[in-house]
Amino acid sequence: MSANGNFDDPVYRRFMERQLEEGRALEHSSDLVRLHVPSLAPPHVVAEFRCKGLVREGEGEIREAGEFHVGIWFPPDYLRRADPFEMLRLFTPHVWHPNVSRELPLICIGRLAPGTPLVDILYQLFDILTYQKYNPRENDALNKPACAWARAHQDRFPVDRRPLKRRPLCLEAQPL
Repeated sequence: MSANGNFDDPVYRRFMERQLEEGRALEHSSDLVRLHVPSLAPPHVVAEFRCKGLVREGEGEIREAGEFHVGIWFPPDYLRRADPFEMLRLFTPHVWHPNVSRELPLICIGRLAPGTPLVDILYQLFDILTYQKYNPRENDALNKPACAWARAHQDRFPVDRRPLKRRPLCLEAQPL
């Protein structure tokens, strides 16, 4: 890694540049996600989701929340190896979801292939936060109580039905 935080591998560097370009394009066409990229560490991205999801503080009431932050780190060998538990950190506390650990800031998006594009990761995170995707099997859940709760409250899902990307509006003008 060089002094400015960029990795010296030109293939990796170009891959990351492309990921940030595509991420910025999604951000531009979405009302629900913003990307924060620290200038000294391009392989680090913080995704801010402004969507409805669920939180639970302690053993209290499960309620809707409207803002979630997830850190995404792309290791230098990401094009050869990907581990979502090393790459993803949930910065928003108390998220209530079967795929989110209550003890650690971990979020599981499922299998992550090396080189998975940033935009694909953002869509998977959004699907989890809004309950468009969740694991109903307790033996495979990071949060077993949330898993049992989710099975009993399926009528509440998805919590947020809006798409991550705005649909294009096609208007056709006709002369009068």
